[in-house]
Amino acid sequence: MRIRGRGLFRAARACLAVLALGAGAAAARAQPAPDVTLQPYIGSLTYPLGFVNAGDGSGRNFVVTQFGKIFVYQGNTGLGTFLDVSGLLPCGDPSAGGCGEQGLLGLAFHPNYASNGLFFIDYTNVDGDEVIARYKVSSDPNVADPASATILLVVPDPFPNHNGGQLQFGPDGYLYIAMGDGGSGGDPGNRAQNLGVLLGKILRIDVDGSGTVPCGQSTPMPYGIPDDNPFVGAAGACEEVWAYGMRNPWRFSFDRENGDLFIGDVGQDLYEEVDDQPAGTPGGRNYGWRRMEGFHCYDPAANCDDGTLTHPILEHDHSLGCAVTGGYVYRGAAYPQLNGVYVYGDYCSGTIWGAVRDAAGVWSERAIGTSQLISSFGEDEAGELYVVEHSGSVKKVTSATAFLKPSVSALAPGAAVKGDPGILLTVDGSGFTPSSIVRWNGSGRATTYVSRTRLEAAIPAGDLAAPGTASVAVANPAPGGGVSAGMTFSITNRFLDVPLAYPLRRPIEGIAAAGITTGCGDRIFCPESPVTRDQMAVLLLRGEHGSSYAPPGATGTIFSDVSKTAFAAAFIERLSAEGITTGCGMGNYCPAVPVTRAPMAKFLLRAHDGPTYQPPPAQGVFTDVPASAPFAAWIEELSARGITTGCGGGKFCPDMTVTRAQMAAFLARTFSISLPP
Repeated sequence: MRIRGRGLFRAARACLAVLALGAGAAAARAQPAPDVTLQPYIGSLTYPLGFVNAGDGSGRNFVVTQFGKIFVYQGNTGLGTFLDVSGLLPCGDPSAGGCGEQGLLGLAFHPNYASNGLFFIDYTNVDGDEVIARYKVSSDPNVADPASATILLVVPDPFPNHNGGQLQFGPDGYLYIAMGDGGSGGDPGNRAQNLGVLLGKILRIDVDGSGTVPCGQSTPMPYGIPDDNPFVGAAGACEEVWAYGMRNPWRFSFDRENGDLFIGDVGQDLYEEVDDQPAGTPGGRNYGWRRMEGFHCYDPAANCDDGTLTHPILEHDHSLGCAVTGGYVYRGAAYPQLNGVYVYGDYCSGTIWGAVRDAAGVWSERAIGTSQLISSFGEDEAGELYVVEHSGSVKKVTSATAFLKPSVSALAPGAAVKGDPGILLTVDGSGFTPSSIVRWNGSGRATTYVSRTRLEAAIPAGDLAAPGTASVAVANPAPGGGVSAGMTFSITNRFLDVPLAYPLRRPIEGIAAAGITTGCGDRIFCPESPVTRDQMAVLLLRGEHGSSYAPPGATGTIFSDVSKTAFAAAFIERLSAEGITTGCGMGNYCPAVPVTRAPMAKFLLRAHDGPTYQPPPAQGVFTDVPASAPFAAWIEELSARGITTGCGGGKFCPDMTVTRAQMAAFLARTFSISLPP
């Protein structure tokens, strides 16, 4: 990474250049990532480059320094020098000058370190080549055995810069290795795009295997190639390669919760970038260098992307820094408001960013803190984060700003029927974080964070066993946070859209229980939808004759607008045959026309009392139905029988459309259908 700036390569500061392994890109949470503060943790170090834990349950931390020493700490209490390989480096003596971008660059402990004591380092040897070596701890757990060194891989490197150096074991147990493009500037050998060389790549090897001849070499070495590496058996390609198109991948990490891979790749002159690979996706991605720098063409200057390249998730230009340092997704317990935030930085500017991804995969980021000469980030065993400053210290992330109070705006589904199996409830709103919890009547339910505006909660069958309502709220943890106002979720008896408090619920459930209707769709009744004349025919005849009633087959000859195969054709023709209706005029029935309240009075009474029934003369009972109005006598008889009291205020609203809920009430009262509680 090249550091731009006057005098940065002079005298004692020359060694700081290791982080500027190139120069280049980064960008991209809905509740934005919170600010962080840093507290000095370990000091008086000489050019530290890494902070690593052994994963052995000891709680120890290991600091890698560029000049070849690894120091061990219990927390931040020094326990001495764990390993010194300064004699293997081209720059092992700090007093003799700087290391540039060479030196001891990486450390990773075997996943079974607690039982086998093996760990691995990445360094540049006196010839300037990249070396991956295995060591073993001695009988003293705080001191490695220098005589245990076994070389796994040596990668010839034509230039002293762009060395990568990060080592990490993935969730799959394989060792991932960052290799820069070989150096100089602009990748003059186009090595990052050449699958026949190891430079400019992320490698993946099996450290428990043996007998592999490294790509382009002739001597077997003590490592294996995973069978699912993307270029196994591919002619002319190095089988060690997992991903390619890297310029100088300076620090990568795996999300310890889900296994996603994040790579900080230092750019050339204009842009820095962060790349990712979601867990479970195959290897073989081409991240673009030197064809692209960030989202932009580099070489060639135009028409560089043929659709096979994987673009960055984040980019920043050189107004914000000149050398990205990849970080970690925070998964510690101390600051839950940081959970799920990818924390990374820039060596030159010292800016620390927090980035988050929404459900659509879109990243957003904001500056959340400031450090200096950020050479690395690190995690302890508990997942707490640390910032390594190349100038000589390690700092700990010690606090973060408070959570917002969440709000809930919608639930999907908004109802269930009693006895339903468990459901996945989608909760929309704002201010959500990966630590948000959906509460059901005050009790937390298993919650999945989708984005700052959406959560998903597993609601078990037991919560849906009885009809009623539940209050759904969202709680964010302290600091800040709080609990949103609740939103009502309905648990109904029969129809999802007919809650217990619905005014005409009982007649709706009554006619459904009597088999007169099954509703308007999948467990819904559509209570506010209008009743059309074809629907009315079915409802009236089943109310009159019972749920099993089936009229004779339709002929298609009664009404000109009702064919033999039309919906409810047989019911419509039977309604005519029983003298309940003669249609809507001129030989038509108007099956799709909504029924209004005035003619419905006549239809109901004729269906109940027969085609010859005539009500007593009208007296003008309703203020909007004079005695001379059409259907006035039928309307008043309907009222006299207690089937309706009108629409309120002494009115009947004769021209108002009859809703399905009102139809249920008319049917239940006309035909004395039993009502549920």
